Amino acid sequence: MTETLTRDSLAHAPIAADLPAIRPALQKAVSMPVRGALVAAAALVGAGAGALAAPAPGAALTASVVGAGVLTALAANWSTCGMSVAGVVAAPKQPGRKGSSTPMRRLGWHALGSIATGAPTGALIGVLGALAAGAFPMGWALGVWAALALAYGLHEMGLVTIPTPMRRRQLPRHLRRSMEPWKVSLLFGAMIGPGFVIFIRSSAYYLLALGVIAVGSPALGAALFTLVSLGRCMPSLLAIVHTRRGGSMPGFLSAMCVIDRRVQTLTGAGLVALGAFALTALV
Repeated sequence: MTETLTRDSLAHAPIAADLPAIRPALQKAVSMPVRGALVAAAALVGAGAGALAAPAPGAALTASVVGAGVLTALAANWSTCGMSVAGVVAAPKQPGRKGSSTPMRRLGWHALGSIATGAPTGALIGVLGALAAGAFPMGWALGVWAALALAYGLHEMGLVTIPTPMRRRQLPRHLRRSMEPWKVSLLFGAMIGPGFVIFIRSSAYYLLALGVIAVGSPALGAALFTLVSLGRCMPSLLAIVHTRRGGSMPGFLSAMCVIDRRVQTLTGAGLVALGAFALTALV
């Protein structure tokens, strides 16, 4: 049963200790019948789009990678990292802290830091792909990418388990107490931008990186990683809007932890759709 959230029920005091259980299990947040129906619907939509468009393998791969970039920008934000950033960027500055920054200024600094490291990372991945261009036929590259998209889509929906290698560390929380808020916002953005040095929240990120390598386009890599960097500002922007409307930061963080599982499910469905689209383009 889905828990009903209200502003009053979420307007609690700040939590002194981490409580991982505040994020509900996927099985409780989204029922199995709903997830099964989403898989079927996503596969039909993706296959239908592939059949109607009938793109060449190269065009199909590019379109699929762009779709993975959009999914990553939307879905890679709701981890503890994203909430930590929102707590720095959007929270009112504590009395006695140095600096005169505002939430919107800190959001700008955070976006700048993320783009400054994310765009070059995407371009570098594209360069590596360009150097390896021709090593595999485009059809094979598209087929492998499609199979991985389907597998990781099912993984996101809790139907299978696929390895997800990553650096399982969050952002250095002590910086929040030792540096000015705008500097922390900028530094957190710079650390998050490449994606590889922190916890990877969404499997769509793997498909984005692999797709940029397969396409071998530095420009596409830079553009999509910039999109992801901007997307990672979403929790902070929503937190600013929430607090300006009278909501509390603890309430916002609690609500986002609950929404996280819905976002994860929709991301899984999106990856299934992209995988079905890519596979259909091979037929």
